[in-house]
Amino acid sequence: MDSLELIAKMTGALALVLGVMFIVALVLRRLGLVAQSTKKGVIEVVENRAILPKRYISLVKVAGNYYLIGSTEQGITLLGSLDSLGAKGFDEFVAEEVAAQSGKEDGHE
Repeated sequence: MDSLELIAKMTGALALVLGVMFIVALVLRRLGLVAQSTKKGVIEVVENRAILPKRYISLVKVAGNYYLIGSTEQGITLLGSLDSLGAKGFDEFVAEEVAAQSGKEDGHE
């Protein structure tokens, strides 16, 4: 009977711990301290790229419009807005922009 009592105590302790974890999760969700993945918002981070340590370029979609954002430890900067990215991916967009910039520098606008 000792092993049966031990199993009952462990099961009860496990149920108590799981119950406390469940209650804490509910409270955190209600306070808004935990992101809820089922909620579809207006802002969507399409892609992030690290360009240097702790420096990122992000492509963000807000209400159907695309914005290129630069972020560092010091702050966030709007680098530009994109009229229409469409189905084009981040790599294609950057490649086109680099090509356009190198063409301007060479005087081939």
